[in-house]
Amino acid sequence: MAVKTEVPTGRAARTNKLIRQLFVPLVLVALWFAATWNGTIDPIFLPSPADVWRSFLSLAPLLPQSLAASVSMTLGGFIGGSLLGLAMGLTMAYSRLAREIFGGVLDFFRPIPIFALIPLFILWFGLGKTPQIVLIVLGTSLVIGVATIEAIKNVPAVYIRAGLVLGAQRGTIYRSIILPAIFPHLLGAIRVAAASSWGLDVAAEYIGAQVGLGHLMIIRVQYLDTAGIVVIVSIYCLLAIILDKIVVALERPLTRWTEKGAGKGVVGSITGAS
Repeated sequence: MAVKTEVPTGRAARTNKLIRQLFVPLVLVALWFAATWNGTIDPIFLPSPADVWRSFLSLAPLLPQSLAASVSMTLGGFIGGSLLGLAMGLTMAYSRLAREIFGGVLDFFRPIPIFALIPLFILWFGLGKTPQIVLIVLGTSLVIGVATIEAIKNVPAVYIRAGLVLGAQRGTIYRSIILPAIFPHLLGAIRVAAASSWGLDVAAEYIGAQVGLGHLMIIRVQYLDTAGIVVIVSIYCLLAIILDKIVVALERPLTRWTEKGAGKGVVGSITGAS
């Protein structure tokens, strides 16, 4: 006789989910308190929560201007790079001539570490916002461009054949079959690009920035202010999470017609009862 187990629903299910999600972070915070409580670890390696809080209060007057500079530069580079990468990938997937002309250039730049280009950017563009934004745009566009090309390559051939059998022209197939098929897959690449854009912002602000979170971090490093570095890293983490949540929030209405958008993905179907 099968044993029937009750699956919590409603508020109880949400509470259980929240407890599971917070368990590891709370354990890590508790370990942090324990490790720094009696000075066992040198504060220069791991500052205490109290030190981090005091550093946050001291940096608070500088944060609004720094946040505005970093957020505007990162969002500008992320949006510009995403549009450039999407246009580049779609054009190369649509046109053989474009693939032959630009494919080699993309394959050349794709493996190059973006951070290695910083000295050249300084020589080419000088100091200031221009090389910083170009760096973010380049790094983001490569991620989106490669993901777009690979997504188009993985569109099932049966979709294309079905369109040809029904008499659809090349442009119609591209608009009505290929683009809807790749869009859900591109959102994953957009999330990766959104996260990497904040790391690119940190590197970009090393190119002579006079304001911004990365500039604040450079100053904290010079003074060996580990607590200040932890504050700025935490702010970057929070900004990355917020941008990721925005992308996820836009994902569901834009992919409502897919199983993923409807919350019926394969993983969810397998693990939904656990």
